[in-house]
Amino acid sequence: MFSRRAGWKLVPNRLHQLAEAARRRGQLTDLTVSNPARCGFVYPAAMLQALAAPAGLLYDPQPLGLEAARAAVRGYYRERGGAVPARLLLTASTSEAYAHLFRLLCDAGEAALMPAPSYPLFEMLAGVEAVELQSVPMTYEHGWRLDAAALAAAAGPRVKALLLVNPNNPAGNYLRPAAWTELQALAAERGWALVVDEVFFDYALPPYAAQDLDLDRAPALTFVLNGLSKIAALPQMKLAWIAVFGPEPAAEEALARLEVINDLFLSAATPVQLAAPAFLAARHGVQPQIRTRLQANLAALDRTLKEVPAAARLEVEGGWSVLLRLPRVHSDEAWAETILERAGVLTHPGHFFGMAQESHLALSLLPEEAEFARGVDGLLGAVKKELG
Repeated sequence: MFSRRAGWKLVPNRLHQLAEAARRRGQLTDLTVSNPARCGFVYPAAMLQALAAPAGLLYDPQPLGLEAARAAVRGYYRERGGAVPARLLLTASTSEAYAHLFRLLCDAGEAALMPAPSYPLFEMLAGVEAVELQSVPMTYEHGWRLDAAALAAAAGPRVKALLLVNPNNPAGNYLRPAAWTELQALAAERGWALVVDEVFFDYALPPYAAQDLDLDRAPALTFVLNGLSKIAALPQMKLAWIAVFGPEPAAEEALARLEVINDLFLSAATPVQLAAPAFLAARHGVQPQIRTRLQANLAALDRTLKEVPAAARLEVEGGWSVLLRLPRVHSDEAWAETILERAGVLTHPGHFFGMAQESHLALSLLPEEAEFARGVDGLLGAVKKELG
Protein backbone atom coordinates (compact mmCIF):
# COMPACT_ATOMS: atom_id res chain seq x y z
CA MET A 1 0.00 0.00 0.00
CA PHE A 2 2.84 2.43 0.86
CA SER A 3 5.94 3.34 -1.12
CA ARG A 4 9.36 2.07 -0.11
CA ARG A 5 10.34 5.73 0.42
CA ALA A 6 8.06 5.73 3.48
CA GLY A 7 9.02 2.27 4.67
CA TRP A 8 10.36 3.34 8.04
CA LYS A 9 10.19 1.24 11.19
CA LEU A 10 7.66 3.12 13.29
CA VAL A 11 8.12 1.15 16.51
CA PRO A 12 10.12 3.17 19.10
CA ASN A 13 13.49 1.65 19.97
CA ARG A 14 14.41 0.66 23.51
CA LEU A 15 16.28 3.90 24.22
CA HIS A 16 13.23 5.94 23.25
CA GLN A 17 10.99 3.74 25.40
CA LEU A 18 13.30 4.12 28.40
CA ALA A 19 13.42 7.89 27.90
CA GLU A 20 9.63 8.21 27.76
CA ALA A 21 9.27 6.13 30.91
CA ALA A 22 11.80 8.34 32.74
CA ARG A 23 10.05 11.47 31.44
CA ARG A 24 6.69 10.28 32.78
CA ARG A 25 8.29 9.69 36.19
CA GLY A 26 9.81 13.18 36.11
CA GLN A 27 13.29 11.69 36.31
CA LEU A 28 14.74 12.54 32.90
CA THR A 29 17.70 14.83 32.28
CA ASP A 30 17.77 15.43 28.54
CA LEU A 31 21.25 16.05 27.14
CA THR A 32 19.98 15.76 23.57
CA VAL A 33 17.88 18.95 23.56
CA SER A 34 18.47 21.09 20.48
CA ASN A 35 15.51 23.48 20.64
CA PRO A 36 16.89 26.87 21.78
CA ALA A 37 13.37 28.15 22.48
CA ARG A 38 13.21 25.72 25.43
CA CYS A 39 16.64 26.45 26.89
CA GLY A 40 16.03 29.64 28.86
CA PHE A 41 17.42 32.23 26.47
CA VAL A 42 16.00 35.75 26.56
CA TYR A 43 14.61 37.10 23.31
CA PRO A 44 13.97 40.82 22.66
CA ALA A 45 10.29 41.47 23.35
CA ALA A 46 10.05 43.83 20.39
CA MET A 47 10.80 41.02 17.96
CA LEU A 48 7.18 39.90 17.81
CA GLN A 49 6.04 43.34 16.74
CA ALA A 50 7.62 42.69 13.37
CA LEU A 51 5.02 39.98 12.74
CA ALA A 52 2.21 42.54 12.97
CA ALA A 53 3.07 44.39 9.74
CA PRO A 54 -0.19 45.07 7.81
CA ALA A 55 1.45 43.80 4.61
CA GLY A 56 1.43 40.34 6.19
CA LEU A 57 -2.27 40.14 5.28
CA LEU A 58 -1.52 40.56 1.59
CA TYR A 59 -0.73 37.58 -0.59
CA ASP A 60 2.14 38.41 -2.92
CA PRO A 61 3.66 35.11 -4.05
CA GLN A 62 7.32 35.54 -4.94
CA PRO A 63 9.05 32.23 -5.82
CA LEU A 64 12.48 33.57 -4.88
CA GLY A 65 11.13 35.20 -1.71
CA LEU A 66 10.24 38.79 -0.88
CA GLU A 67 12.96 41.23 -1.83
CA ALA A 68 13.03 42.87 1.63
CA ALA A 69 13.75 39.50 3.25
CA ARG A 70 16.41 38.61 0.69
CA ALA A 71 18.04 42.00 1.22
CA ALA A 72 18.16 41.28 4.96
CA VAL A 73 19.86 37.94 4.27
CA ARG A 74 22.43 39.63 2.06
CA GLY A 75 22.98 42.15 4.84
CA TYR A 76 23.76 39.30 7.22
CA TYR A 77 26.53 38.05 4.91
CA ARG A 78 27.82 41.57 4.31
CA GLU A 79 28.07 42.13 8.06
CA ARG A 80 29.68 38.74 8.55
CA GLY A 81 32.30 39.53 5.96
CA GLY A 82 31.54 36.56 3.73
CA ALA A 83 30.59 36.36 0.07
CA VAL A 84 27.31 38.22 -0.49
CA PRO A 85 25.03 36.02 -2.62
CA ALA A 86 23.64 37.56 -5.77
CA ARG A 87 21.55 34.43 -6.37
CA LEU A 88 19.32 33.74 -3.39
CA LEU A 89 16.11 31.80 -2.80
CA LEU A 90 14.04 31.62 0.41
CA THR A 91 12.53 28.41 1.77
CA ALA A 92 10.65 27.53 4.95
CA SER A 93 13.52 25.46 6.37
CA THR A 94 16.87 23.98 5.49
CA SER A 95 15.11 20.59 5.37
CA GLU A 96 12.94 21.94 2.56
CA ALA A 97 16.07 23.38 0.94
CA TYR A 98 17.70 19.93 0.92
CA ALA A 99 14.57 18.41 -0.60
CA HIS A 100 14.57 21.05 -3.35
CA LEU A 101 18.24 20.38 -4.09
CA PHE A 102 17.74 16.61 -4.27
CA ARG A 103 14.93 17.25 -6.76
CA LEU A 104 17.14 19.63 -8.73
CA LEU A 105 20.30 17.54 -8.85
CA CYS A 106 19.32 13.86 -8.71
CA ASP A 107 17.06 11.53 -10.62
CA ALA A 108 15.51 8.63 -8.70
CA GLY A 109 18.19 6.09 -7.85
CA GLU A 110 21.08 8.53 -8.10
CA ALA A 111 23.20 9.39 -5.08
CA ALA A 112 24.73 12.08 -2.93
CA LEU A 113 27.92 11.70 -0.91
CA MET A 114 28.32 12.77 2.72
CA PRO A 115 31.16 12.66 5.27
CA ALA A 116 30.30 10.85 8.51
CA PRO A 117 29.49 11.41 11.29
CA SER A 118 26.71 13.72 10.27
CA TYR A 119 23.08 14.56 10.97
CA PRO A 120 20.77 11.53 10.42
CA LEU A 121 17.92 13.62 9.00
CA PHE A 122 19.85 13.89 5.73
CA GLU A 123 19.41 10.18 5.03
CA MET A 124 15.66 10.39 5.53
CA LEU A 125 15.35 13.54 3.42
CA ALA A 126 17.27 11.86 0.61
CA GLY A 127 15.21 8.69 0.96
CA VAL A 128 11.85 10.39 0.53
CA GLU A 129 13.19 11.88 -2.72
CA ALA A 130 14.34 8.40 -3.89
CA VAL A 131 17.99 9.49 -3.64
CA GLU A 132 20.65 7.27 -2.09
CA LEU A 133 22.97 8.80 0.49
CA GLN A 134 26.48 7.34 0.60
CA SER A 135 28.58 8.16 3.67
CA VAL A 136 32.37 8.21 3.94
CA PRO A 137 33.88 8.23 7.45
CA MET A 138 36.06 11.15 8.48
CA THR A 139 39.21 10.35 10.42
CA TYR A 140 39.91 11.59 13.92
CA GLU A 141 43.31 12.35 15.42
CA HIS A 142 43.29 15.33 17.79
CA GLY A 143 40.56 16.71 15.56
CA TRP A 144 38.41 15.60 12.66
CA ARG A 145 39.78 15.43 9.13
CA LEU A 146 37.83 15.14 5.92
CA ASP A 147 39.75 13.07 3.35
CA ALA A 148 39.05 14.20 -0.23
CA ALA A 149 40.91 11.17 -1.60
CA ALA A 150 38.65 8.82 0.38
CA LEU A 151 35.59 10.65 -0.90
CA ALA A 152 36.83 10.33 -4.47
CA ALA A 153 37.59 6.63 -4.06
CA ALA A 154 34.21 5.86 -2.47
CA ALA A 155 32.08 7.72 -4.98
CA GLY A 156 30.39 5.74 -7.70
CA PRO A 157 29.12 6.97 -11.08
CA ARG A 158 25.66 7.72 -9.66
CA VAL A 159 26.94 10.43 -7.29
CA LYS A 160 25.68 13.89 -8.25
CA ALA A 161 26.38 15.94 -5.14
CA LEU A 162 28.54 16.18 -2.03
CA LEU A 163 26.88 17.33 1.20
CA LEU A 164 29.04 19.25 3.67
CA VAL A 165 28.13 20.75 7.04
CA ASN A 166 30.30 23.68 8.16
CA PRO A 167 30.84 23.17 11.07
CA ASN A 168 29.83 19.54 11.14
CA ASN A 169 27.01 18.34 13.37
CA PRO A 170 27.86 16.64 15.73
CA ALA A 171 31.64 16.47 15.13
CA GLY A 172 32.00 20.26 15.22
CA ASN A 173 34.86 20.65 12.71
CA TYR A 174 35.00 23.60 10.30
CA LEU A 175 36.09 23.28 6.69
CA ARG A 176 39.64 24.56 6.26
CA PRO A 177 40.67 26.62 3.21
CA ALA A 178 43.04 23.93 1.91
CA ALA A 179 40.38 21.23 2.21
CA TRP A 180 37.82 23.52 0.59
CA THR A 181 40.09 24.12 -2.40
CA GLU A 182 40.65 20.38 -2.74
CA LEU A 183 36.93 19.59 -2.53
CA GLN A 184 36.06 22.27 -5.06
CA ALA A 185 38.59 20.84 -7.50
CA LEU A 186 37.27 17.31 -6.94
CA ALA A 187 33.66 18.39 -7.45
CA ALA A 188 34.50 20.35 -10.60
CA GLU A 189 36.42 17.37 -12.00
CA ARG A 190 33.61 14.88 -11.26
CA GLY A 191 30.74 17.20 -12.20
CA TRP A 192 29.29 17.18 -8.67
CA ALA A 193 27.46 20.00 -7.00
CA LEU A 194 28.57 21.01 -3.49
CA VAL A 195 25.90 21.60 -0.84
CA VAL A 196 27.27 23.44 2.21
CA ASP A 197 25.07 23.66 5.31
CA GLU A 198 26.26 26.53 7.52
CA VAL A 199 23.50 26.66 10.14
CA PHE A 200 26.02 26.47 13.02
CA PHE A 201 28.61 28.74 11.40
CA ASP A 202 28.21 31.59 13.91
CA TYR A 203 28.94 29.37 16.91
CA ALA A 204 32.71 28.88 16.99
CA LEU A 205 34.13 27.67 20.29
CA PRO A 206 37.36 29.39 21.44
CA PRO A 207 40.20 29.11 20.67
CA TYR A 208 38.77 28.26 17.26
CA ALA A 209 37.32 30.82 14.88
CA ALA A 210 35.00 30.49 11.91
CA GLN A 211 36.51 31.32 8.54
CA ASP A 212 34.35 32.11 5.52
CA LEU A 213 34.81 29.93 2.48
CA ASP A 214 36.05 31.36 -0.81
CA LEU A 215 32.80 31.23 -2.80
CA ASP A 216 33.18 34.00 -5.36
CA ARG A 217 35.64 31.94 -7.39
CA ALA A 218 34.08 28.51 -6.83
CA PRO A 219 34.79 26.29 -9.86
CA ALA A 220 32.00 23.85 -8.91
CA LEU A 221 28.30 24.59 -8.69
CA THR A 222 27.82 25.35 -4.98
CA PHE A 223 24.74 25.79 -2.81
CA VAL A 224 25.04 27.34 0.68
CA LEU A 225 22.21 26.77 3.17
CA ASN A 226 21.35 28.65 6.36
CA GLY A 227 18.35 30.06 8.21
CA LEU A 228 16.75 31.63 11.24
CA SER A 229 16.62 28.35 13.16
CA LYS A 230 20.20 28.65 14.40
CA ILE A 231 21.28 32.17 13.36
CA ALA A 232 18.51 33.80 15.41
CA ALA A 233 17.64 30.71 17.51
CA LEU A 234 14.12 30.80 16.05
CA PRO A 235 13.31 27.33 14.64
CA GLN A 236 9.59 28.07 14.97
CA MET A 237 9.71 31.01 12.55
CA LYS A 238 10.43 28.77 9.56
CA LEU A 239 12.64 30.77 7.25
CA ALA A 240 15.80 29.56 5.54
CA TRP A 241 17.57 30.04 2.24
CA ILE A 242 19.71 28.66 -0.56
CA ALA A 243 22.51 30.84 -1.92
CA VAL A 244 23.86 29.75 -5.30
CA PHE A 245 27.49 30.18 -6.34
CA GLY A 246 29.68 28.77 -9.08
CA PRO A 247 30.43 29.11 -12.76
CA GLU A 248 28.12 30.62 -15.32
CA PRO A 249 25.80 29.61 -16.87
CA ALA A 250 25.26 26.67 -14.49
CA ALA A 251 24.64 28.85 -11.42
CA GLU A 252 22.08 31.00 -13.23
CA GLU A 253 20.28 27.98 -14.63
CA ALA A 254 20.29 26.29 -11.21
CA LEU A 255 18.59 29.32 -9.66
CA ALA A 256 16.00 29.44 -12.46
CA ARG A 257 15.13 25.77 -11.96
CA LEU A 258 15.03 26.15 -8.17
CA GLU A 259 12.65 29.07 -8.63
CA VAL A 260 10.22 26.77 -10.45
CA ILE A 261 10.54 24.07 -7.77
CA ASN A 262 9.99 26.62 -4.99
CA ASP A 263 7.01 28.07 -6.85
CA LEU A 264 5.29 24.69 -6.55
CA PHE A 265 5.24 25.04 -2.75
CA LEU A 266 5.66 28.70 -1.70
CA SER A 267 6.19 27.52 1.88
CA ALA A 268 7.83 30.61 3.40
CA ALA A 269 5.08 32.62 5.11
CA THR A 270 4.70 36.30 4.25
CA PRO A 271 4.64 37.61 7.87
CA VAL A 272 7.90 35.82 8.67
CA GLN A 273 9.57 37.11 5.51
CA LEU A 274 8.51 40.65 6.41
CA ALA A 275 9.92 40.16 9.91
CA ALA A 276 13.22 38.74 8.64
CA PRO A 277 15.16 42.03 9.03
CA ALA A 278 14.10 42.31 12.68
CA PHE A 279 14.76 38.64 13.40
CA LEU A 280 18.22 38.74 11.86
CA ALA A 281 19.04 41.91 13.79
CA ALA A 282 17.91 40.20 17.00
CA ARG A 283 20.73 37.66 16.64
CA HIS A 284 23.06 40.22 18.19
CA GLY A 285 21.20 39.82 21.48
CA VAL A 286 20.61 36.07 21.34
CA GLN A 287 23.84 34.65 19.92
CA PRO A 288 26.08 35.96 22.74
CA GLN A 289 23.84 34.18 25.26
CA ILE A 290 24.14 30.94 23.35
CA ARG A 291 27.90 31.21 22.90
CA THR A 292 28.30 31.89 26.64
CA ARG A 293 26.18 28.81 27.40
CA LEU A 294 28.12 26.58 25.01
CA GLN A 295 31.47 27.60 26.47
CA ALA A 296 30.28 27.29 30.08
CA ASN A 297 28.87 23.80 29.52
CA LEU A 298 31.98 22.65 27.67
CA ALA A 299 34.14 23.91 30.56
CA ALA A 300 31.89 22.13 33.07
CA LEU A 301 32.21 18.90 31.10
CA ASP A 302 36.00 19.21 31.03
CA ARG A 303 36.13 19.75 34.80
CA THR A 304 34.00 16.69 35.49
CA LEU A 305 35.92 14.52 33.03
CA LYS A 306 39.09 15.02 35.11
CA GLU A 307 37.45 12.78 37.72
CA VAL A 308 36.81 9.98 35.18
CA PRO A 309 40.03 9.23 33.25
CA ALA A 310 38.34 6.40 31.37
CA ALA A 311 36.15 8.90 29.49
CA ALA A 312 37.21 11.74 27.21
CA ARG A 313 35.63 14.27 24.94
CA LEU A 314 36.65 14.74 21.33
CA GLU A 315 37.96 18.06 20.07
CA VAL A 316 35.18 20.39 18.95
CA GLU A 317 35.58 23.67 17.04
CA GLY A 318 32.01 24.90 16.77
CA GLY A 319 28.32 24.08 16.91
CA TRP A 320 25.99 23.00 19.68
CA SER A 321 27.21 19.43 20.29
CA VAL A 322 30.15 17.53 21.69
CA LEU A 323 31.17 13.88 21.31
CA LEU A 324 32.17 11.80 24.32
CA ARG A 325 34.36 8.68 24.04
CA LEU A 326 33.72 5.93 26.62
CA PRO A 327 35.55 2.63 27.26
CA ARG A 328 34.78 -0.02 24.67
CA VAL A 329 33.23 -2.41 27.17
CA HIS A 330 29.83 -1.60 25.63
CA SER A 331 28.51 -0.46 22.30
CA ASP A 332 27.40 3.15 22.12
CA GLU A 333 23.76 2.03 22.18
CA ALA A 334 24.34 -0.13 25.26
CA TRP A 335 26.14 2.78 26.98
CA ALA A 336 23.25 5.15 26.21
CA GLU A 337 20.71 2.67 27.59
CA THR A 338 22.81 1.88 30.68
CA ILE A 339 23.29 5.57 31.51
CA LEU A 340 19.59 6.26 31.02
CA GLU A 341 18.60 3.36 33.27
CA ARG A 342 21.16 4.12 35.99
CA ALA A 343 21.06 7.94 36.01
CA GLY A 344 18.01 9.05 34.01
CA VAL A 345 20.27 10.92 31.54
CA LEU A 346 19.38 10.83 27.85
CA THR A 347 22.20 11.00 25.28
CA HIS A 348 22.51 10.14 21.58
CA PRO A 349 24.54 7.02 20.73
CA GLY A 350 27.20 7.74 18.14
CA HIS A 351 25.75 5.40 15.52
CA PHE A 352 22.71 7.73 15.40
CA PHE A 353 25.04 10.08 13.48
CA GLY A 354 26.66 7.33 11.42
CA MET A 355 29.84 7.14 13.48
CA ALA A 356 32.06 4.24 12.52
CA GLN A 357 33.91 4.44 15.85
CA GLU A 358 32.30 2.51 18.71
CA SER A 359 31.38 3.62 22.26
CA HIS A 360 30.76 7.30 21.54
CA LEU A 361 27.91 9.44 22.78
CA ALA A 362 26.75 12.83 21.51
CA LEU A 363 25.71 15.51 24.01
CA SER A 364 24.01 18.82 23.40
CA LEU A 365 25.77 21.85 24.90
CA LEU A 366 22.54 23.85 24.81
CA PRO A 367 20.76 22.94 28.11
CA GLU A 368 20.71 25.41 30.97
CA GLU A 369 23.93 25.18 32.94
CA ALA A 370 22.50 23.61 36.11
CA GLU A 371 20.65 21.01 34.03
CA PHE A 372 23.74 20.24 31.98
CA ALA A 373 25.95 19.89 35.07
CA ARG A 374 23.41 17.58 36.70
CA GLY A 375 23.25 15.47 33.56
CA VAL A 376 27.03 15.22 33.18
CA ASP A 377 27.44 14.29 36.85
CA GLY A 378 24.83 11.57 36.47
CA LEU A 379 26.28 10.32 33.19
CA LEU A 380 29.85 10.04 34.41
CA GLY A 381 28.72 8.68 37.76
CA ALA A 382 26.95 5.88 35.89
CA VAL A 383 30.12 5.22 33.87
CA LYS A 384 32.21 4.92 37.03
CA LYS A 385 29.72 2.49 38.59
CA GLU A 386 29.59 0.39 35.46
CA LEU A 387 33.37 0.15 35.38
CA GLY A 388 33.49 -0.77 39.06
